Amino acid sequence: MRRLLVSWSGCHRGDVFQMMKRHTGWSWIYAGKDVRLRLEWEHSLREVALREEMGERLQQAADDLSDEFNDWIDVLGRRYNSLGWWLGQIAEKNPFVSPLFFHICYLKSIIDIVEHTPERNWLVVVESRGLRRALLSFAQESGWDAVEISQWSTDISAAWHALKAIYYGLLSRMALAKGWFSLRWSLRKLCGDEGVTTSALQDQQGTILIHSWLRDDSVSDEGEFVDHFFGVLPEKLRERGYDVRYFFLPDTVIARQSALNELLGLLADKGNLFPSHRYLKWVDLLAAIFLPVVICWLPRRVSRFGDWDIGHLLSEERWSQVWSSRTSASYLYYAFAKRLGRAGKSFYRVLGTFENHIWEKALNLGLHHYVVADQVVGFQHTSLNWNSNNWSPRSFELQSGVLPDRVVCTGSVWVDQLRRQGYPSVILGGALRFGALPSALQESDHIAEAPVIMVTSNAGEHLTLEVLRQVYLAFGQDSSKEIWIKIHPHLELRTEVYEFVFDGEVPAHFHFVDEPIAALLSRVDLLIYSSTSVCFEALARGIPVISIVPETFIDLDDLRFFPHLLCAISSPESLRNKVSSLLTRTDQQKALWLEEVQQAVGTVFTPVTAATIEAFVKYHSSHGN
Repeated sequence: MRRLLVSWSGCHRGDVFQMMKRHTGWSWIYAGKDVRLRLEWEHSLREVALREEMGERLQQAADDLSDEFNDWIDVLGRRYNSLGWWLGQIAEKNPFVSPLFFHICYLKSIIDIVEHTPERNWLVVVESRGLRRALLSFAQESGWDAVEISQWSTDISAAWHALKAIYYGLLSRMALAKGWFSLRWSLRKLCGDEGVTTSALQDQQGTILIHSWLRDDSVSDEGEFVDHFFGVLPEKLRERGYDVRYFFLPDTVIARQSALNELLGLLADKGNLFPSHRYLKWVDLLAAIFLPVVICWLPRRVSRFGDWDIGHLLSEERWSQVWSSRTSASYLYYAFAKRLGRAGKSFYRVLGTFENHIWEKALNLGLHHYVVADQVVGFQHTSLNWNSNNWSPRSFELQSGVLPDRVVCTGSVWVDQLRRQGYPSVILGGALRFGALPSALQESDHIAEAPVIMVTSNAGEHLTLEVLRQVYLAFGQDSSKEIWIKIHPHLELRTEVYEFVFDGEVPAHFHFVDEPIAALLSRVDLLIYSSTSVCFEALARGIPVISIVPETFIDLDDLRFFPHLLCAISSPESLRNKVSSLLTRTDQQKALWLEEVQQAVGTVFTPVTAATIEAFVKYHSSHGN
């Protein structure tokens, strides 16, 4: 009979060690995201068992389950269709926010490996109480010899984390209110009090509202406002005679207060700032803070996904989304659209970045319900991610009003992908964010005595640490290579965190760099990444790339859409071998590779032309032709 021990990641490791010493034939799995905890467990258990690396199995499970998961969520959407449902992270399916799909994939991976290795005993260390309960439930139904370690301490920890979610949820809602107060104060100072009419606006049917991200670096060296997402589009639209206005709400303002007034002032001085503060009332802010706690407990009375009881996983998700400030911030977008509609505003276009996040769903739902624009246009400003389920709506979501009327894409490959997903209106608009990319590719000739390898990841802390750990194990003792580490600008990690992953000290040939990606890429020989679109920017400059297959995250590698270019590894040894292979290619191999890259990059980044600019404003058929 299969012997299975299931332990909480925070329990006393010495007790687990003693239990495992009583039997032989042990293997163990760490099913979670915390790389530091995983390393501590590895250190404690190294004398009794080897850890099973789960990266490849986890990603195969994601491939196998993705369609079924999207269909399942769509069925729930049809059943629970309401504002409360669309404000929730379960409906959003965003892997950067919701771990539900990640945990379901781990559940499948663990069940598969245990069922196919009857000769081995297994310890599974989990961080999630919901995953622990789902795994034990299946083990009991299947007649396994399953033992739960430290159940009481695990339940106490789960209760403590639930209380922390409330505490941090309240703090984040206070931060949201503070952010709105600051934004409102700046807008009133620049645009006038609420009693002032919007006479500065031209005919609303000639007005285009743009929602973009406001950041500290949204200003050029010449003191002009810079939109890092829509690029030259606003200027080109103004040249065509449209009245272009930016509106901002707290969720996408990530600028310091000291920079906020200056940035908004640059827009106000040119008449490009919309007075969004006039279309939100204090009651809207109060509703945003308290209403999600009442309406976002969805779905209810759902416990199974396929053959598995995941009721406890769903309970964790409901608790998380109810206390998340993202639900509150997203409600403000719905309230803003409602106020615009009730004030009789109807614009020619409302443009926004598009990743199908909940704030976008809430805004689109309000814009459509209250008829605020002739068309709502979403700009696919970043690459699509493999198995990022938020990009994959099904039949009910496609007709529910939470999506833009039209999606404008940066490249033809993304047009094709979205059409396959069923989006009714998709058109090519050009790579507005990537205007500085070279028009012709040539192999980087930077390689010197010490090749420079740049390591980058997305904004996720655990994935970043996992990538750094792999790179350290591969090259920590190899000073013949320079390792540059570029941390995502939205991620802050303490020095002691790095030192832990690097076994106490950062190697002398590992360097943290702060320059912009574009400037760094011109001086590196190879890029190592995981789940970030920087890989395409590197390829567009003739730089080879290697992807780390993660165990702490669903692999979102964009290059999985281009399997002939994909170079993915899951161990330090394979990373060393692959780097050596790529840095020692022959001229003929490089030329063939560049030809393939040129073709792929051309489908990812379409040049911006007059025709692609027109894609944002012209009337467009429902078939996207």
